[in-house]
Amino acid sequence: MLLSGRTALITGAAGSIGAAIARRFAAEGCRLQLTDVHEERVEAVTEALRRVGADATAHRMDVSDEGAVRQVFAGLDRLDILINNAGRTGSGLIAAGTLEEWRRLLDVNLTSVFLCTRYAWPLLVQSQTPAIVNMSSVNANRANPGLSAYASAKCAIAAFTRQTALEGAASRIRANCVSPGLTVSEEKQKQLAAQARYRIDTDCYPLGRLGKPEDVADAVLFLASDMAAFVNGVDLAVDGGMSIQSVSALVRPELRRRWKSGSYKLMDEEEKDSEDYSR
Repeated sequence: MLLSGRTALITGAAGSIGAAIARRFAAEGCRLQLTDVHEERVEAVTEALRRVGADATAHRMDVSDEGAVRQVFAGLDRLDILINNAGRTGSGLIAAGTLEEWRRLLDVNLTSVFLCTRYAWPLLVQSQTPAIVNMSSVNANRANPGLSAYASAKCAIAAFTRQTALEGAASRIRANCVSPGLTVSEEKQKQLAAQARYRIDTDCYPLGRLGKPEDVADAVLFLASDMAAFVNGVDLAVDGGMSIQSVSALVRPELRRRWKSGSYKLMDEEEKDSEDYSR
């Protein structure tokens, strides 16, 4: 029971990752304050947790609305853990983008982290074990066409996390962030398994599969608990090693197949190419 006696607020709790975090925290004895802009969905997640004995309360909250954020935090009597998980993925090339959509994505993904951290601060200062975990993304450090606003926000979250870790240290507030790769529920992965795009995606991950919400939830639990009592200001990638690969590993499927099968030796002509590249 790593979180027994503690209270956590999780934003975006109606989504697959947010709900997985809530389930994981509940299993560790945590009291939960679950928020989401989708009221019926967060109520459903909360009710499911209550049925298995969890102490959970649902709140409708638009994380980009300062008034709504202020109201929810004002109603809390204590808070030990803040999980800034809410976010929105948007797509669109820069040349075709609008300022309205840019601002909306930054508000939901980035400004929300500031607002929730700002209004959680007085409560966290009173906690004996205060911790913040923010949700970034591997896209923060890897360019992907059409994700300019989303990637910019996620990159800024990593920087904001470091600032929070430094400024919160005097009050024992630890702040870290998690950067998931492509994360899809196990049920959804089964539905996608027959599609060519799914096979291409999984082939890019050294462990041979996409991430599951539970993978992210376990990492968040680690950072929020006393297991990470001396971990502060880090960005933890949860992507099965995808982000550490070289460009050649991502664009040359024949190399990926050999590495995954343990056949690391390259053909003679490829060895020659490698020598040329290393010069």
